[in-house]
Amino acid sequence: MVTFSRMVKFGTSGWRGVIGREVTFRNVRLVTSALIDTLREDRDDVDLVVIGYDTRMLSEKFARAAAELIASEDVQVRLVSRDAPSPVLAASVVELGAAAGMVFTGSHNPPEYNGLKIYTADGILAATDFTDRVEARVEALARDYDDTFLPQTELIRSFDPKPSYLARLQPIIDWDIIRSSGIKIAVDTLYGTTREYLDHILLENEIPCTVIHNTRDPYFGGYAPDCTSVNLSRLRDVMRSTDADLGFATDGDGDRFGLLDRGARMCDSSTGIALILDYLARRRGLTGAVGRTLATPTLIDAVAKEHGLEVIETPVGFKHFGPLFISGELEFAGEESAGLTWAKHLPERDGILACLLAAEMVAAEGKGLAELIADLERRVGPHWFRRTQIPLTRRSRQIFDRRMKQKWKKIKGRDVVKVDRRDGLKLVFEGGSWLAVRLAGTEPKVRLYAEGRSSEEMRHLMHLARQLFSDRRL
Repeated sequence: MVTFSRMVKFGTSGWRGVIGREVTFRNVRLVTSALIDTLREDRDDVDLVVIGYDTRMLSEKFARAAAELIASEDVQVRLVSRDAPSPVLAASVVELGAAAGMVFTGSHNPPEYNGLKIYTADGILAATDFTDRVEARVEALARDYDDTFLPQTELIRSFDPKPSYLARLQPIIDWDIIRSSGIKIAVDTLYGTTREYLDHILLENEIPCTVIHNTRDPYFGGYAPDCTSVNLSRLRDVMRSTDADLGFATDGDGDRFGLLDRGARMCDSSTGIALILDYLARRRGLTGAVGRTLATPTLIDAVAKEHGLEVIETPVGFKHFGPLFISGELEFAGEESAGLTWAKHLPERDGILACLLAAEMVAAEGKGLAELIADLERRVGPHWFRRTQIPLTRRSRQIFDRRMKQKWKKIKGRDVVKVDRRDGLKLVFEGGSWLAVRLAGTEPKVRLYAEGRSSEEMRHLMHLARQLFSDRRL
């Protein structure tokens, strides 16, 4: 097995680790101290930090520990009154004029994980250059760190971010068209933070919905709170029993989504993103540039091309889109791991927004997701995509490092027309099909991706991606 460092390490979406091993109260205080020190290097007015947490074991206590330490530094803290989705906290940072935001969450990882996401004053995930400095400061502090401090609890105030967030979201969606369509919706909050957010705004707008798993459970019913087909089996049952037209799910901290069509058929998240992009460009006046990570299918490019939209490709991680939204370079962004946002809302991915836009799209078009996918494929052609993963072991890491250094002109008789090493290894072939392998930024896994113009080609490319981790010459 690979031995992983027990110090703080930020990946594509924050710091993630196993509770009691990497994520401990000492490490929480270390990273909190490091964050305040790093903020003070950049600005003189570190006077307020906003803190949130998810439904996991110890998340609330980690958040309280961080709040007390920050208050001891003469900095005011606003601590959420209950668990809240990460995008809600990101919005609160901007609304309250805070220097930064912290969310203690393990996101979609299994129940034994927890972690931390840091948001800047702009309400976006902190960039790598900032988190690298936080990591370096953690290492420096850890040598002789004394985590005793004098509490100043009067500087900590509780607040409810829900009303302002829902008020922000309300005018973005065409509720009249959803309501008049008569569609019925089933919602699975997966025991996570969007309970009484997603279902609340639907019911407040008189949209019929059935909600499941809408209680707090630190163990998420024994599953990872991830919007996978396996995890949504109960949602499929509810859809069939209620004759629902759409099924929605959100992950543990509410920034990712899952979509099910009538008949409880799963819609691939990348296809869902492409459909929503197409809808916004055709009916909602979206004209700006579109962001896509390098591991996201080029179906998005095909949709963008049809509407004359520029596509900006980034490494994996929604944090790469944030600065481009702030600068006005992006209007929409999506990544294959079920992340989506629109500039009219937030510069950060939001699973609640994605679900509501999908509801509006189906209502406005008068068609189910399967029909919309068929219509889109007739216009832009078929794109078949799959992502899987293998464990990161000492052997798989050694092979990965070797493949990264290898020169690629052909693989199994296929000409390689482009090699991209910005984030792992991506091999692009004639016609635009591709495969990619990269190290996960949030858990000890190696991600494998493949996109082809037919299901057979996609399966063949995924087979090649797996073969990269054999000792054979390719």
